[in-house]
Amino acid sequence: MNNEYICYKNEEASILKYIDSHFEDIALSLGAEIFHIPALIESSVLQKCGYFRSFPHHLTLASYYDPLAYEEIANSGDLKPSQIRNSNLYFTPAACLHCYPMLENETIDKKVLTTRARVYRYENNRFNGKTRIWDFTVREIVFVGTPEFVNNGLNAMKQHALDFMREIGLKGELKKASDHFYPSKVNDMKGKIQLSNSLKDELICNVDNVETAIASFNTHGNHFSKPFNFDSSGAIVSGCVGFGLERWIAAIKAQDLTGEVYNICKKVLTK
Repeated sequence: MNNEYICYKNEEASILKYIDSHFEDIALSLGAEIFHIPALIESSVLQKCGYFRSFPHHLTLASYYDPLAYEEIANSGDLKPSQIRNSNLYFTPAACLHCYPMLENETIDKKVLTTRARVYRYENNRFNGKTRIWDFTVREIVFVGTPEFVNNGLNAMKQHALDFMREIGLKGELKKASDHFYPSKVNDMKGKIQLSNSLKDELICNVDNVETAIASFNTHGNHFSKPFNFDSSGAIVSGCVGFGLERWIAAIKAQDLTGEVYNICKKVLTK
């Protein structure tokens, strides 16, 4: 098995679809618009989001082979590092980062959007083929509006997530958290601010005796609304919820619930 990614079939694939469909339906019931985003993202967007300062250790650069080397590669069957050329594109490290440029210059009172995306975060030697993988799937829900609107949306999703977790038999709890910033004085302060102001919560389950976040709930303030100019009134903020679908599978398997959850999802998906 490759530790950097996971392939699913049969029961596990059906359960992943079921979990994703459940949270998509919740988002749609809240009036969410459906967004579709690509695997690639421009460096200029990451720059504007402040991603290079906060999470350079998670980024994966998109590269390609020099077209002038195609014939050499085809004839020899070998690939050489000297033939690699880097682009100005990266593999998307967070699903919501595509959404804010799509809202740029809009006048927004309140908005909810959702997307299912492939997300890529490099973790060096921490890949384990279960809960830490390079290529994973996220159901993302983004709230944009007044602080009250965003907070109400995040709190509603926390309750929905807890209810669903209990419905399928998972044991877990909500905990305050901070992002895994690249270690620097500035980023250490960001983490402390997140914790002290309760800007991030995670839904935690035990997987192989390790506390593992299967969902995160994040308050952004105007971190995105201001640079992408959908904060015309000076009072529009954003927040997002991310459900790591492979981690839900890992938690279900770790707590020996695969058969029970599969039976539930069959009934739901075949209606």
